[in-house]
Amino acid sequence: MPRSIQDLPQHPARVLLPPLEVLLDMGFTPKSCLAGTGVSLAQMNNINTRISLEQELRFYRNALDLTGDPTIGLKLGEPFIPQRYGLFGYALLSAETFRHALTITENFGRLTFSFFSFSFGVDGSQAWFSIGEPPPIDQELIDVYMDRDMSAAGVDFTEVLGVGFSIDRVLLPHDGKGFKQKYRDHFDCPIEFGGAEGRFYFSSDLLDKPLPKSDPESSRHLQQQCQMLIAKMTSHGSFVDEVRLLMLARPGYFPDIDALAGKIGMSARTLRRRLKNEGSTFREVLEEIRYGLAREYLANTHLPMDEISLLLGYTEAGNFSHAFKRWSGLSPSLWRQHADSS
Repeated sequence: MPRSIQDLPQHPARVLLPPLEVLLDMGFTPKSCLAGTGVSLAQMNNINTRISLEQELRFYRNALDLTGDPTIGLKLGEPFIPQRYGLFGYALLSAETFRHALTITENFGRLTFSFFSFSFGVDGSQAWFSIGEPPPIDQELIDVYMDRDMSAAGVDFTEVLGVGFSIDRVLLPHDGKGFKQKYRDHFDCPIEFGGAEGRFYFSSDLLDKPLPKSDPESSRHLQQQCQMLIAKMTSHGSFVDEVRLLMLARPGYFPDIDALAGKIGMSARTLRRRLKNEGSTFREVLEEIRYGLAREYLANTHLPMDEISLLLGYTEAGNFSHAFKRWSGLSPSLWRQHADSS
């Protein structure tokens, strides 16, 4: 379904850090790279700062103009390793198999910095991963973003697999812009140009390959947290969303208001005021997260109460039980029984 500009997310300013690193290594200055964006280096290192679509597009237009290279997207995608994506990236790395990792990508791709959608499938002995549904922006920039995201996906899948991602062939939705051999060299495989979307083809044998950093329990917990982020995110983000993101950054650890305010770079008083302006409080956000995660753990895992308590930041199971009964009207064990029977 065609999308409008209003459907596109506003990304955090830190989305510009990986490609900026590439341009700086090429000898360009921060001033020239950020010209006309209104974005400073300080803002890019502030978790609280989001940029408009126009600011992000101006940065990538600058990259095109400075380098004069229509294939620059390939280089700009290389620093986007899984760890750059926070919770989503760690869920990807700890997946049990490559199939699970691709499912996570398909389900939670919104937590990457892409404007595209992701999907994967199997056709006999061949599997495929696709990047499609381009945003309604200038075609030249669509091509840059496509190259960036295809390049980043190749890097990410290599990191997830722990060995080189063996690609049989690649489909790209542009004509190669006069540099077809450069694309063949980059992906080290045959390329078909002029397709409807970006797509990797690879052996379906890879799908059930155990991953070297597999930790299924951790991956499951991280996916649950990703699901909460997706559910709570608005199309343009909010300060409350940023607070949730920081609260969920370390499984089992929930910072107090002073520690959280310090991470954002403001006083606890200012943090309270900002939350109040959006109709919320620190305690409400914390309890909403804990209650949501508690229901996920109780309904979808066999974790004992002691472990669930620790994952929710409680030192004693009795404190968790008391809080859960206040939230739901039922004890955690009784709630789990009802969930199991429904």
